[in-house]
Amino acid sequence: MKRFSILLLVALICVAMSAPSQAQAQQWMDDPGQLGPYPIGHTSYMLADTARSNRPVFLDVWYPADIKAINSSTPPAQYALDPFSTNLPITTSKDWELLGYDPAYEGPPASNHGLFPLLILSPGFDDDSWQEIFIGTRLASHGYVVAVLDHYADCQWGWSPCDDMMTIAVNRPRDASFAITQLLAKDKTPGELLFRTIDAARIAMSGHSYGGYATYALAGGDNLVCDSLVLVLLGNEALPYPSSTCVPTYPDRRIKAMITLDGSSWMMLYRELARISIPSLILGETVEHYVELHTIAGAPDPTQFMTYDARPHGAIDRLDSYRVDINGANHYSFTNYCDSAQVFLNLGLISSDYETAWLSSWPCTNTGLDPVTISSADEHQVVTKYMIAFLNIYLARPNLDWPLDLWILTPQYALDHTPQVQFFNSEKCKADLPDDTYFTYRPHQTGNECDVAQKDPTGWFTN
Repeated sequence: MKRFSILLLVALICVAMSAPSQAQAQQWMDDPGQLGPYPIGHTSYMLADTARSNRPVFLDVWYPADIKAINSSTPPAQYALDPFSTNLPITTSKDWELLGYDPAYEGPPASNHGLFPLLILSPGFDDDSWQEIFIGTRLASHGYVVAVLDHYADCQWGWSPCDDMMTIAVNRPRDASFAITQLLAKDKTPGELLFRTIDAARIAMSGHSYGGYATYALAGGDNLVCDSLVLVLLGNEALPYPSSTCVPTYPDRRIKAMITLDGSSWMMLYRELARISIPSLILGETVEHYVELHTIAGAPDPTQFMTYDARPHGAIDRLDSYRVDINGANHYSFTNYCDSAQVFLNLGLISSDYETAWLSSWPCTNTGLDPVTISSADEHQVVTKYMIAFLNIYLARPNLDWPLDLWILTPQYALDHTPQVQFFNSEKCKADLPDDTYFTYRPHQTGNECDVAQKDPTGWFTN
């Protein structure tokens, strides 16, 4: 540790001495765990994919705004609770700022400091784009354009269209690729708000839960979407799946890095995950929490899901792949879900009794199976800190790896500075494998534990 500290100090001195301007010297000092230097702009788009029967694709987009364009009359960002209907009101940034969320503004000009990297994010099953506000705002403040999808026919509300989950699995990555194409077109179109704002060479994909599946699929490709049987094992779907879902999903080569948030890796074969050849950050719960989550979900053998994140991390097996387990987090900690109870109450959409019931039941309770024992603010700060450090290295500054970001992406940093985190560089450890259908993984960062698990657990796939 002493040697690393000395090397870090030398690196910082060298950077300071070589910095050509005060602005650039300040840039590396921006702590990825704190609000960044850019004011946050927001806009939204309702797009139509003509190649898929005019399928609607909604995007909430946060971006670095021009600080000179922000004043007391600049309106707060507007977030649609249901962009596909008028059944719910529009919330504003002010509604969320009461809970500590970053302030954002509706439609100011983008900063002229670009071009900026683009992050496309697919939320979890039946989640709306506003459930990832904390990521959109915080990353935009650090110089990223963040586009969060709201997937049509994703069963979000009682009145929403609702496709079967395998059809949803086909549509999600296609929505993301379509959104990338449309945003890059806006970047090239004079008069568009995002004109000359996005760097087409620096695009990342992220996703929570089922959106994590879309991320894995676009990073490495899915040979056959319908070959996963886990939805049948969990009782969510029944065979036969729709014939239209027995299709491949091809990787999108424009994507240069990926981040998953409790991503549904169980939709992908181990060998498909092993094809991923871009930098990856795999954020999620601890192995114990995954067992409890799938006990709630009704899995026949919940222990099969202990490797929810270790399995894709083991398959990818690259020096630029990282796994981050967050102690005390559960599946919905990677969203605004529990915080939204207060917003809904303030807007008069629910009663105080309903809010109490909301917060005292899974996934918001700190008792029972799969409890959440880390505060929303702390969990969101950890998630965005690691996302920004990772993206700073692999997207934002391709020719210079800043020491602070590099330091964050180490096990020692987690031990010294983020006790909420268990950090893993590799799943390789010393354990006897029955055969080549098994892999080793590390259940915890500290200690010498080394476990083995099937690459493709029994009953998960048709082949």
